[in-house]
Amino acid sequence: MDYNNQNPTFHNAGATMAAASLFLGLGAVFTVLTVFLPLAFGGLAILFALLSKGYGKKMLSQARIGFGCGIASLCTVVFLFTTTFISMVSNPDQLIQIGKQYDAICENMYGQSSEDLLGYSFEDRMRQYADFFN
Repeated sequence: MDYNNQNPTFHNAGATMAAASLFLGLGAVFTVLTVFLPLAFGGLAILFALLSKGYGKKMLSQARIGFGCGIASLCTVVFLFTTTFISMVSNPDQLIQIGKQYDAICENMYGQSSEDLLGYSFEDRMRQYADFFN
């Protein structure tokens, strides 16, 4: 057999991690409104992007896209958490309204009040939170 005419193929060791980073980064972007999934997907996308680099000086384009998507989704989730928390703290009456809505939903779905089912009403619980923030 003559092996002189065969071209060796080189496989980049970080290509698999770069592809995983791209997949997880896009998953983090598409699940940004589910709250917890983008935290896991975005963090893993960043980790895999950095690990795909190895000792090389440049990241593959897949890893760069995954890294960027991971960062963007984490920033978006932190922004949404922060604005929601500030909104709830600045307007505690909104918490009480949410509790009333949950009580009404529970009553419609199960035919019993949330106090009968759970031992407390959502309105009372939200009123406690509103008092805590004031």
